Amino acid sequence: MAGPLMHTVTIEADPEKIYEAISTGKGLASFWTRESHAEPKVGSTATFGFGGPKLELKVAELKPRKLVRWSSPGGFPGWEDTSITWEIAPAKEGGQEVRFSHAGWPESVPPAELASVNYTWGRIVGRLKKHVETGESVPFFP
Repeated sequence: MAGPLMHTVTIEADPEKIYEAISTGKGLASFWTRESHAEPKVGSTATFGFGGPKLELKVAELKPRKLVRWSSPGGFPGWEDTSITWEIAPAKEGGQEVRFSHAGWPESVPPAELASVNYTWGRIVGRLKKHVETGESVPFFP
């Protein structure tokens, strides 16, 4: 299994505001893809559109103000059996630290493809920060 893709960012905001952004369709549409449909309910399916096939992620775990975890049951090429985790914790210097991880990648995924996905996730995490701190809608995939 390939190592997880990871990013950490400090966001100057209340953890509730961050949690809302990463757990609701409205929040996710504001920084990831405009075609986001999700609700903060364990067992529900969140869907994300990118102008082609839709990504479906099962809401596997929620801890309000602290954690959102999704699992990918399959259907989106290469993402089968991966999991995405957003953790929120107080940052040492103030604000909140958001730790993002996309884990479970099989060894068969070419390193260049993983690097590309990781780069894209980094840009999306940066847009999360911008959205939460400014209130501006800045979806990576419009």
